[in-house]
Amino acid sequence: MVTTRAYYTLKACSPSVKVQLGNMLVLYAHLLLPMKSDFLFGEILGFVTHIIRNRNGYIRNLFNVMINKIKNKELRHMALPFDYLDSMAWSIVASAVLVGIAAIRLPFKASEDTVEDKGKHLRMGLAIALGASGLYLFITGLAISITWPFPASGGAYNILFGGAASLGGLVILATSVTLAINGSLKAVSYFAVVVGLYLVVDAYAMMNYGLTQAATRWLAASSYAAAALASFLSVPATHSDNKYLRWLFAVFAFLFALAWLAEASNFTWAHLAPPPPAA
Repeated sequence: MVTTRAYYTLKACSPSVKVQLGNMLVLYAHLLLPMKSDFLFGEILGFVTHIIRNRNGYIRNLFNVMINKIKNKELRHMALPFDYLDSMAWSIVASAVLVGIAAIRLPFKASEDTVEDKGKHLRMGLAIALGASGLYLFITGLAISITWPFPASGGAYNILFGGAASLGGLVILATSVTLAINGSLKAVSYFAVVVGLYLVVDAYAMMNYGLTQAATRWLAASSYAAAALASFLSVPATHSDNKYLRWLFAVFAFLFALAWLAEASNFTWAHLAPPPPAA
């Protein structure tokens, strides 16, 4: 009965009111996600009913209450229930280090587009390690893209984190499989360049739209830009036997790793911070 009345009342609301109600529901559900599903359903249903009964005078006040709840110190220090960012960032660090090591240590012959037999054991080891890291990044990036856990800024952070991680994870997985079968790394470098262009757009959007915290915005944008530069340099590194080009690629891979090491440390430190003591 309540849900039927809610449906027809919402149907009669103006588009602007529907948008406000939708925003409030997203915020309210986000606060309750760590709780059990039956409690979550009951709370949201009660919240909808309360909004409908008082919609002519209290929508703005209720929205302000929701914002104040999210700004509450206890909630501000609580990690989101689907927040994988810290472990994802550490996985990116590991991947960048492994790729840099591969560029320096693997006896890759660009003319034949294969790794020589004397590097077989290292090649397989790197393939397994990169595969594990790439698979984790792809799965968590896809999870963010599907579950949409960051409603702030219209969901921009879901694109910023989910899209980059899922595409980056695919590049790392492709590198892993290619190393395992000793296939063409040149082909993978073309894929990497396209993903690098995506990361350039992400980095520019961070600075242009003011995404991420102001204090760490340059670091965040730099970490995306460093990854993009490394992906661009993968083309000459896989198309030439020039050791200086390989070292240049490796240097940027390690710089990429250092930038993400700083990001990973920030994420983990923030997520592990305990809530302030109750007043």
